[in-house]
Amino acid sequence: MQTTDDIIRTIENDVAEQVSAMLRDLIKTHRLGEGRALHQLHRRYMLESAPIYDRKPASYEKVDRRTANDFYADIVDTKTGYMGNAVSIDLDREKYTRNGTFDEVDFDADKDMMSNFFMDNASEDQNSELVRMAAMVGKAYRFLYIDTNGMVRYQNIDPWEVIYIKDSSMDEPQLVLRYYDMTVVQGGNRKTVTKVEWYDSTSVRYYIDNGDLNFEPYNTDMWSANTFDQLPVILFKNNEYETAEPLKSMDLMDAYDAIISSTTSEIEQLRLAYMYIKDSGLFIDNEFMKNLEQTGIFPLSENGEVGFINKQLADGPVHNLLAEIRRNIYQFSKSIDMSKDFGGDMRVIGWQVALLNLENSCKITERKFKRSLRRQYRIVTDYWREFKGADIDANALTFTFTRNFPRDIKSEAETLQLLLGTVSTKTAFGQMSFIDDAEDEIARIEMERDPFRSTDGDTGLEDEQQDSEPPAFGSA
Repeated sequence: MQTTDDIIRTIENDVAEQVSAMLRDLIKTHRLGEGRALHQLHRRYMLESAPIYDRKPASYEKVDRRTANDFYADIVDTKTGYMGNAVSIDLDREKYTRNGTFDEVDFDADKDMMSNFFMDNASEDQNSELVRMAAMVGKAYRFLYIDTNGMVRYQNIDPWEVIYIKDSSMDEPQLVLRYYDMTVVQGGNRKTVTKVEWYDSTSVRYYIDNGDLNFEPYNTDMWSANTFDQLPVILFKNNEYETAEPLKSMDLMDAYDAIISSTTSEIEQLRLAYMYIKDSGLFIDNEFMKNLEQTGIFPLSENGEVGFINKQLADGPVHNLLAEIRRNIYQFSKSIDMSKDFGGDMRVIGWQVALLNLENSCKITERKFKRSLRRQYRIVTDYWREFKGADIDANALTFTFTRNFPRDIKSEAETLQLLLGTVSTKTAFGQMSFIDDAEDEIARIEMERDPFRSTDGDTGLEDEQQDSEPPAFGSA
C-alpha cells in the first residue's frame, strides 16, 4: 500500500512509468473500495439498486414480485428540505465597527461583492444539493476554480470520483486526485477513457489513460501553479464518521421490501378464492363452458353444489410487523415519518419533540459544514485579496442554516411580550424558536439603534423634537 510520502515522491520524480503505475493502483483500489460503496449508496437513493431486485425466486413458475420501498430517498430528502432549504451567509457587522464607529462604506462594498458571488454561483441551490449528497452517501465535495474572466467559481462534484490523500499523523489533506470517465473517438472507434486531475497546494497536473488504466500526461501546456495556493477541493462531512443518514436502517428497509414483495406475490399467485363444482360428473369440457357462458346455468345432479373456497390471510401480524419495521427505520435514521397523521392542532412543543432526532442529526452536520464553508471562503477571500483588491476577512462571515420548521409565531410573540420585563432579555429571546442566537439578536438590535446615538450616549432627539414642536396655544 502506498503511503502519502511514497505518492509525493513519485510525483516529484515525474517518471512516466512510475506515475502511471501509481495512478492505476490508486484508482483501482478506490473503485473497488470506497468509490464503489459511495456509488452504490447513490444508486440506492435513485432506486436503481436494492437487494430485493437480486432476490432469487423459489420457483420460476410462481409469481415473484420484487418491490423496493423508497425509504432511503425519503429520509435523505426530508433532511435536505428541513436543513438545507436556506443556507444564508452574511457579514458580521461587529467586524466592521472600529473604535466605536461602524464603517458603512466598507461593509456595503464587501456585502455587494459577496452578494454577486452568491448569485453567480447559485449558492442557495448548490448548498442545498451539498446537504443532499452528504446525507445520501456520508460526504460531499466542492471544487473551486477560476473561470475565463478570472472570477472564482465552484461546483459540487461526485464524491465517488475523488481521492483525498491525507497526512497520516495530522489527518490533513495533502493531495487530491479527481478522476472521471468519458467517451472519446480514436481512429473512428468510440472508447471510454479515464481522465485525472491531480492537485496539490502548489500545482495542478492532468493525465489520461488509453482505456486500460495506462496513464500519460496530456495538456502539459495547461500545467500550472495552483492559483489558490491551497487544495481547491473541499470535503463536507455529514458527520465525523462520514456515514450516510439512512445507513443504519438499510437491513430494516430490505426486510420491509422482502415482506411486502412476498405478501404481494402470495396474493397474486393464489388469489383470494377458488370456485368448486360438486357432482358435475366431471364433464367440464369446451362444450360445457360455452353453454355455461350462454345460459349461466350449471347442469348438476340432485346432490350437486357450486361454491367458493376462500383463502383467509392472517394480515394482522403482517401489518403489525410492517408498522414496527417502519417505525424503527425512521427512528434509527434520525428522521421522521411524514406519512403519519400528526394532527392539525399540534403545537410547537409537539413538533419539537417529533423532530428531535432529525434536529440532532442536522446540528452535527451543520457544525461540520460551517467548518468546511469557513475553509472555502478563506481560499476565496485570499484570492480576492491578492488579485481583486478586496480585503474581506473570512472570519467576518456568519453562516446560518434556517430550518424548515413549523412555528406558531403568534403564540411565541405573545409569550415574548409576557417574558420581557419579567426575565432578562437574553433569557426571553432564548425561549423563541425563531431566534437562533439570543446574544446575537440583542447585538443586532443595539446595532440598529447606533446610528441614532450621539458619541456621548445621548439620542440627540430631544432638542430636535423641542425645535420642531409647535408653540403652545396662546404663546408668542
